[in-house]
Amino acid sequence: MKKKLLIPIIALLAPVLVAGGAVLAVGPERAMAIVGLGGDPAENEQEQAKDNSTDHADESDGGQDGEGGPDAPQITQSDMPLMPFPEMIVNVTDTTADGRQTSRFLKVNLLMVFDETAPGAAQLTARELYIRDAFQSFLRSLNVADLQGARGIALLKSELLRRARAVGHTDAPRDILISDLVIQ
Repeated sequence: MKKKLLIPIIALLAPVLVAGGAVLAVGPERAMAIVGLGGDPAENEQEQAKDNSTDHADESDGGQDGEGGPDAPQITQSDMPLMPFPEMIVNVTDTTADGRQTSRFLKVNLLMVFDETAPGAAQLTARELYIRDAFQSFLRSLNVADLQGARGIALLKSELLRRARAVGHTDAPRDILISDLVIQ
C-alpha cells in the first residue's frame, strides 16, 4: 500500500523540484523571462543588448556602451587599483578519518580590487588593518572542508568581500583575488 502511494507522490514532486532548481540556477527574473511570464519582451531585449554591449566594451580598449557620452571614462575591473594584504597564516580545524578534531595551518595571500571612484574608497587604505583583522577572524572560524572545491573558494571570496565592504563602510571593494592558498 505504501509503495503504491509513494510512486505517484514522487512523480508529482519531481517536476516541482526540477523547476525549483532551475529557478535557483538562473534567478527568478530570468526564469520568468524564459517561460514568457516576466515583464515586457522589449525590456528583456534591452537588458540583453546592454549586457552584450558591456561585455564588448570590456573586451575593447576604449569601447563605449552608449551611456555617458564619448568623453565619459569607462572603468573596467582591470583599471581598478589593487590593495595587497600581507601573507596571512591562521589555524583551521580539520576532522580526521576517525572523527578527531585536529588543527592545520592555512596560508593565504590576498589582493582586494576596489573602485577608487566609489564613495568612501579613500577610507579603505586607512581601514586596511581593520579589514585584515576581519579577514583573519573569519579565516580562523573555517574548517578545511569549507575550503574544498570551487564552491569553497567562491564562498571564501564572497565572505571576504562582504567583510571588506562592511568594515570599510563602502561598496568600493569589487573583488577579492587569491594569489596563494595553502593548507598544511
